Amino acid sequence: MARKVLSISSQVAFGPVGNSACVPAMEALGVTVYPLPTVVLSHHPGHGRPAGLRIPAPDLSAMIGSLEALGVLRDLSAVLTGYFVANDQIFGVARAIRRLKDIDPALIYLCDPVIGSEVAGLYVPLPVAEAIKSFLLPLADIATPNRFELEWLSGMKFEGAGAIEQARQALGLKSLLAKSIETTNGRLQTILSGELGTQIVESMHRKNVPHGTGDLLAGLFLGHLLEEKSGPLALRKSLALLERIIECSAGSAALDLTLLRRRENQ
Repeated sequence: MARKVLSISSQVAFGPVGNSACVPAMEALGVTVYPLPTVVLSHHPGHGRPAGLRIPAPDLSAMIGSLEALGVLRDLSAVLTGYFVANDQIFGVARAIRRLKDIDPALIYLCDPVIGSEVAGLYVPLPVAEAIKSFLLPLADIATPNRFELEWLSGMKFEGAGAIEQARQALGLKSLLAKSIETTNGRLQTILSGELGTQIVESMHRKNVPHGTGDLLAGLFLGHLLEEKSGPLALRKSLALLERIIECSAGSAALDLTLLRRRENQ
């Protein structure tokens, strides 16, 4: 059966992040993606002040409704959400996800709670972070936060991989994919916990990695999960490809997605 995903996140012209990173990842894995932007920007704010525009919440909800009316979202495999700029966007998206899951309880919802980082702290307005926690996480089949985001959402501080399972249970998540968990030896762990299985993958902690790796991992993981039906296998395959992309992007201000284009054209 065809794999189809509705992906709702940011869109940029330069330096793939948000939908500009996760959509190519899923398409390279043979997934049909319907991307809807929450905001359209010239580039990630990490490159300087961007120009762009936000999509008003009523327009975002109307676009989802129009896709439903066309029948485009019939037999949808999954929904992925990432970056939001306003809490009212989240309210409408949450209603749409509940509606889609009522129609098809097997629909997978991956919530990438893009709210902050260890370096920048909370970089979305507080009402946005609170709305993600209150309205989107309870609907999620899997969430993919980084360490800062998981600590903020759960109110817990982490010391060791065992705390990941405690945080998952505290948030009531079916499955959790925790990204960028630093170890005592200076490496990074990506940890899967919950109904999709248990897996820990360790990788080198690189400096000056371009923005967008978290968005890219979310797209790769969901794409592989829909194909493999195995959380641990999907994670291992996703991180193997992500590592190669990071290596290809060394010294660049933006992620180099050439490997994805090559894979898609094979």
